Amino acid sequence: SRCGRVLGPSLDKIVKNAAWRKHSHIVSSCKSALDKLDTLSDSALSDPSSPLLGLSSSDADFVLNPILLALDSNYAKLADPALESLFKLFSLGLVRGEIGSNIPNSILYKIVQSVCKVGGIGDESIELAVLRVLLSAVRCPCVLIRGDCLLHVIRTCYNVYLSALNGTNQVCAKSVLAQIVLIVFTRAEEDSMDVSTKTVPVSELLEFTDKNLNEGSSIYYCQNFVSEVVNASEGVPDLKFSQPITGPELQNGESKVSNGEEKDGVEEEETKEGVESSSDGVTSKIREDGFLVFKYLCKLSMKFSSQENPDDEILLRGKTVSLELLKVIMNNGGSIWHTNERQLLCSIFMSLITKYRSGLKAEIGIFFPMLILRVLENILQPSFVQKMTVLNLLEKIVGDPQIIIDIFVNYDCDVDSPNIFERIVNGLLKTALGPPSGSTTTLSAVQDVTFRHESVKCLVGIIKSMGAWMDGQLKIGHSDSPKSFENDTSAESHSTSTAEDGTLADCELHPEMNSELSDAATVEQRRAYKIELLKGVSLFNRKPSKGIEFLINTRKVGNTPEEVASFLKKNTTGLNETMIGDYLGEREEFALKVMHAYVDSFNFKSMDFGEAIRFFLRGFRLPGEAQKIDRIMEKFAERYCKCNPNSFTSADTAYVLAYS
Repeated sequence: SRCGRVLGPSLDKIVKNAAWRKHSHIVSSCKSALDKLDTLSDSALSDPSSPLLGLSSSDADFVLNPILLALDSNYAKLADPALESLFKLFSLGLVRGEIGSNIPNSILYKIVQSVCKVGGIGDESIELAVLRVLLSAVRCPCVLIRGDCLLHVIRTCYNVYLSALNGTNQVCAKSVLAQIVLIVFTRAEEDSMDVSTKTVPVSELLEFTDKNLNEGSSIYYCQNFVSEVVNASEGVPDLKFSQPITGPELQNGESKVSNGEEKDGVEEEETKEGVESSSDGVTSKIREDGFLVFKYLCKLSMKFSSQENPDDEILLRGKTVSLELLKVIMNNGGSIWHTNERQLLCSIFMSLITKYRSGLKAEIGIFFPMLILRVLENILQPSFVQKMTVLNLLEKIVGDPQIIIDIFVNYDCDVDSPNIFERIVNGLLKTALGPPSGSTTTLSAVQDVTFRHESVKCLVGIIKSMGAWMDGQLKIGHSDSPKSFENDTSAESHSTSTAEDGTLADCELHPEMNSELSDAATVEQRRAYKIELLKGVSLFNRKPSKGIEFLINTRKVGNTPEEVASFLKKNTTGLNETMIGDYLGEREEFALKVMHAYVDSFNFKSMDFGEAIRFFLRGFRLPGEAQKIDRIMEKFAERYCKCNPNSFTSADTAYVLAYS
């Protein structure tokens, strides 16, 4: 049989190199396998569950067992012929099937694990043989190495690269790693096993790092080493799969709906590694493995050194090669990496809002404007696909009454958060009205009508959800109401939400409203407070003195210089730093007192003068007028000398230095 012609010489060599007493069981197994191979011939009807082409499953396990025993011996003279036979089996396409932790008793799974293990015995020739076998196994179109088993293969090559003493072995390991990653992601692009992949140029891998290994002879050897393995399986089309090994295929960035059954084996392992498989869909196996490898490389690139050894050179090299492999992925990435990104982002974002919003208030406040509002508010030149994806997401969001209420209460009624609900409504309204007359837009007439229709649907959905939420409150009466965005906060905390300094304390919506009228009044007060505060901030950014006067009159800020200085120093969201500096430099009596209080609030003790002035100026920008700068710097010099009496002979010296 063809398998016999490959395995026979290697088994003879294992018998010849074995120590008769120490390896007697291996010798016995090899002789039994040789006898079995002499009686076998290629079967016309191949066993689909067999790991070897042309043999039954039981016969294949029997003849591969001595190869496994030779690898497990950790003896180089036995491992070398075993690895040679495996390379030939993989490169000729005689091995087939899926290799993963879902079938841990499989002889192929055990062999791959043993190959990875024998790579750490420290023998240079064995390291190269292991690299060759692992690359040929991944390259073989008849074998699908999956999940944690694939990660183990990558980790073995990674460890050889970091630990090898021979420079050539290091370059070979790095090249094999890059080639394996390229094969995995080329298959993920095509969602097929049988794909043609280019060979990674070794010289490019050494362009920025490992320059000390960049020698002509070493590069030439490693390039031939990789090319030989990659090209070894060419020319045997009859041994390749006629159909790709795939699960449900991706369609438009989303997965098909499955029957909801739980998966086991390797997919449980993948969940541990971070490739989450939801009950309503799965990606194809090949693409799952691609994303699994990508996440694993990201984890390797983010490893931190220990406190005992902060300058760990091996860790640094490991992070560097991980980043280089990610660069290989990006440089060779196709459509799977740069299409439907808004759809995927919005899908993830919807899950966060639906399930985890109670713990991600600040994060959602940052990402909502970036991912959703930025696209929604682009009226003239939007991407049709992106905006439709965002409108579809908003349609789902506005369909949940509790999410709408939570967004309004926790963002639009919070002085430290953006007005998300207001911007959603305004963005939808502008989209529904369409581009202004006379403006230039990239939208076709059909696209414009589609946007208008979807926007109106979302606006109607908001009204319906708000009505449904109110109906629910009225029907429930004093019973429990739906869960809200944040943790429990009593009605008492709402009534005392305005702090002594005039700012609004951090308030959260009570999930179990004992008094709907009280809470509604509190929410209304919070919203009114924020609107008035933002009005004052806007006025301050145009005319600082009038803005401060407005904020004092509306009791948003105290009427003492110290309270105003504290308000400016906190740099409330929306305050213009240039206008803060302009106000601090004013010569009016109250503004001057505010500037003095502002400077006196700093403690410059034990600070270097340059450090102190940088620390002082980080909250505002110096005005353009020389007299205003003069007043600010004079007070700064006085304060610095008061905190550091021995630093200068007089405050005038510090003033001259600060002004210069």
